[in-house]
Amino acid sequence: MVLKDMRKNGESPLVLDAGDMFFSKTSININNIKSEQHRCETMLKGYEKIGIDAQNVGKYELLAGLLYLKKMEKKFSNIPFISANIKSAATGELLFKPYRVVSKDGLNIGVLGLTNMVPDTMRSVVMDDYINTGIKYIKELKNKVDLIVLLVNADRTSQASLSKHFSDADFIFTSGSTHRTSSSMTQNKNGPFLYSNGKQGKYLSIIDLEIKNVKGPIADLSAPEQKVKQLNNRLKRLQKKDPNSSLEKIYAGKDNILNLIKRYKNDLKTAETAIENASNKMRYTSFALNRKIKDDPEMLTMVNLAVEKCKSLELNNNSFEKSNSHGHNHSH
Repeated sequence: MVLKDMRKNGESPLVLDAGDMFFSKTSININNIKSEQHRCETMLKGYEKIGIDAQNVGKYELLAGLLYLKKMEKKFSNIPFISANIKSAATGELLFKPYRVVSKDGLNIGVLGLTNMVPDTMRSVVMDDYINTGIKYIKELKNKVDLIVLLVNADRTSQASLSKHFSDADFIFTSGSTHRTSSSMTQNKNGPFLYSNGKQGKYLSIIDLEIKNVKGPIADLSAPEQKVKQLNNRLKRLQKKDPNSSLEKIYAGKDNILNLIKRYKNDLKTAETAIENASNKMRYTSFALNRKIKDDPEMLTMVNLAVEKCKSLELNNNSFEKSNSHGHNHSH
C-alpha cells in the first residue's frame, strides 16, 4: 500500500530489489522444491502487480537452478533481471543484462547488479570479480546517466568496504546480510550512500530525492533532520519548568545544565544550517512492513492463498515420503 499511495499522490517511485528474495530456504531439494517454487512465483506475480524497475540476481535467486531462473525470467518478462558478473560456465557470456537505465522525473538513473555469492553446488555459472566488474560498468555509465545505483548481493563482511570500492556510484543497496541501516546512521559526506535492508523483505527502504543541480553533491538530511527534532524536544522539556523565562534564567547557577543547553543550541544551529544550505537533498526512511501498514486486499488474498498452498504442498510431500518409507522392504 505504501507504493500505491505514493503513485496516488502523483509520485513515480523507482522500485528495486537487491536480491536474495526468491526462496525461504537455504537449500532447495526434492522435499521442498514445489512449495518453494510456488512461493517464488507468487512473489514474482506480486512484483509484476507492484511494478519493479530492476531485480538483481543474487545467491538465493539461483538456488533452484539456472534453468528455473531463466524460465522465470521468460515467464515474467516485464520484470528486468540484471547481473553484471554472473556468466555461463559453458560460454563465458553474461546470463543477464548487466544494468538498465531508467528515466524518472527528468533524471536518467543507471541501475547496476552485482553479487559476490552463488550457491556452492552450482556448476552452470561462474562469477567475475564483482569489484572489478562494478568499476568497469560504473565508468561506462558515468557519462550516460545522472545517477548511478548499485544493487549488490554480498556477505556482511564485504559490505563495509563497498563505498570505498565504488566511490563513483551515488547509491548502493545491499542484500545478503541481516543488518539493517537506520536513518540516524551517518553516511559518507561525499557518498556513495550505502543501505542494507535487513532480511526476508520485512522492511521497505525509501529514498526521497530533491535534485536541483545534477552536477552538485547530494546532502543526506535524514540524520540532521532527526537531530533537529531530538534537540528541539530536549530544549522543550527543559523549558517546561518555566515557559515564560529564558533557559539561561531558569537554570542560572547550574553550570552543568547551562553547558548542556549551550551544546544543544550549537548542535541545533549546525544541523539547521546544513539543511538550509543543501541544494540537492535526500531523505532515507525504513518502513517496517507490519500490521500498521494497510494491506492491499487483492495482494493480501494472493499471499494468503499462496501460504496455504505452500503448506499443503509441504504436507503432501511429507505424507508421500512417509508412505514411501513404509512401503519399501529394506534388506541388508
